[in-house]
Parts: sequence; C-alpha cells; structure tokens
Amino acid sequence: MANLFRLLGLPDPTKVRGSEIKRGRATADPGPQEGDLHLDLGDQKWSEMTRRLTPGAERGVLYIKPDLMHRLPLEGISTPLSKGSLVIVDLSPLVHMPSQRERCKRIVQEMAERLGLHAFAINEDDSLLMVPGAMMRVDTKKYELGIGGYDQLSES
Repeated sequence: MANLFRLLGLPDPTKVRGSEIKRGRATADPGPQEGDLHLDLGDQKWSEMTRRLTPGAERGVLYIKPDLMHRLPLEGISTPLSKGSLVIVDLSPLVHMPSQRERCKRIVQEMAERLGLHAFAINEDDSLLMVPGAMMRVDTKKYELGIGGYDQLSES
C-alpha cells in the first residue's frame, strides 16, 4: 500500500527526526518567541508611519444649540462651512419661545445665503436645521446627502 503522506507530498509523521522535536516550542506561551520572524504592529513606529500616510480629516459635523442666553454661537462658523463641513443647528431648547426660535432660524438662513449655501429643515417642526458645507449636495427628492464632486448621487 502506498504511503498517503508521500502521495500528497507531505512529510511522514511516523519518521520524525530528533532535530525537529528540539525545534518545537518549550513553553505554552502563544506570543512571539526568540528567533521568530514577526512584525509587532502595536509598535510605536508603525503608528507613526500610519499617521504620516493617512491624511487628516478636512470635513466635520458641527452641532450647534442655543446658549444659556438663547443665542446661537455662530461666530467663525463660516470658515468650516467654506471648507465643506456640515452644520446641524438644534433649536429644540427654544420650544417654549416661538419668536426667539424664528429669529434663530432667520439668522441661520441669512448666514447660509451669505455664503451661497442652503439651510434645510430636517424634521417637521423645524427644530433641527442642516447647512451642508461647500462642495456638498443634497438631493431634495430622495433626501440624500452627497459630495459635490460627483455627477449624481447614488441610484439606490
């Protein structure tokens, strides 16, 4: 009868050499042993290299809600919007003050128009407003948000 291991091109386990037994691990530690060839991906040099190769985030999502004086802190928000960040304005803390809520909505709309952008109401009672930044598109039929560099949004 032919040797199955020989037929498959595998070493025959019945013919173990003494040198192969000595090469085995002496401990039950599954970690790297001396003489093993391995890369420790947890090493600091790999983190630094990955950080250098990975570009930083250029866009972000900014969440704004009224302060204790019921004003919107919109100072300096035009810079992130011009770089493409998305701004979400939460007016729900002003539910008991309809006139202040309308004033804050107007301020957000005027700021968006000044920058050549559009402000959208996300929910039915207009307490959440969204201002997509530069180079962002909003499909008003499917209500999908996308990046302006593409010809069309996803067809799904």
